[in-house]
Amino acid sequence: MWYGSEFGNESAGGGFLNNTATQVDSPAKKGTVRRLQSVVPVVIRQIRDSREDEFKLFGMNTQILNLVGILRDYEVQSTKATYNIEDHTGQIKAIWWLENDGDSAPNLPAVKEGSYVQVFGSLRNQDGEKILMVLRMFLVEDANIITNHLLQVIHTRLAAEAMSKSSVTNNPGAALANSMSFMDENMVDNGQMGLTSMQEKIFKILQTDNTTAGLSRQSVLNQFPPNQQREVNTALDFLINEGHAYSTIDNDHFKVTDTL
Repeated sequence: MWYGSEFGNESAGGGFLNNTATQVDSPAKKGTVRRLQSVVPVVIRQIRDSREDEFKLFGMNTQILNLVGILRDYEVQSTKATYNIEDHTGQIKAIWWLENDGDSAPNLPAVKEGSYVQVFGSLRNQDGEKILMVLRMFLVEDANIITNHLLQVIHTRLAAEAMSKSSVTNNPGAALANSMSFMDENMVDNGQMGLTSMQEKIFKILQTDNTTAGLSRQSVLNQFPPNQQREVNTALDFLINEGHAYSTIDNDHFKVTDTL
């Protein structure tokens, strides 16, 4: 899912991929920096929602980001080409620096406006704007790549979330306190899952969705009156924290993990 070997095969001219994809550093080693494998599939909203200069997934550093989107337009200047790329979650600017000696045409990727492209690059902040510095860019000629990319985004996010939760075993009391903070006298018995009536309603709403991305938080809120929105948010957060539901393409889309 990490594109490690596939991307490496495409990099005959680039030294930036001499580092092959490696597993995240073990959390048991104190002082080490947890880092995901070399190439991480993402959607644009994940990049734009990142509050740090370096993109991190559940606190783990990344090196090269991979996204698939539509090339809306691009502009070629003397030293760089600027691409505007859009997927179903947003838009981002990508820059390809040109290595032009003045005697030959710039070596630009063979892409065209209005077509899907696959981009590999590193994140930079310029004047408060997040920009992708392009390392490789390819024209997408197989529609399966688009679907496969979305599945890899979800899988990668879930894997990173599972890695981040491994540290909970070092502080089991915190997990217990977190669980008890959501308990109240309206608990109902649902087999092995003790859910309140509101939590059960939201669980069943999420359960009815069969899409890959799941339901958005707003879609769930729309099924309740405005005066219950705070209760709905609290119940939804409980389901996520307890592992009954999980986020998919971003922090606002969810699917269930269990069955009542």
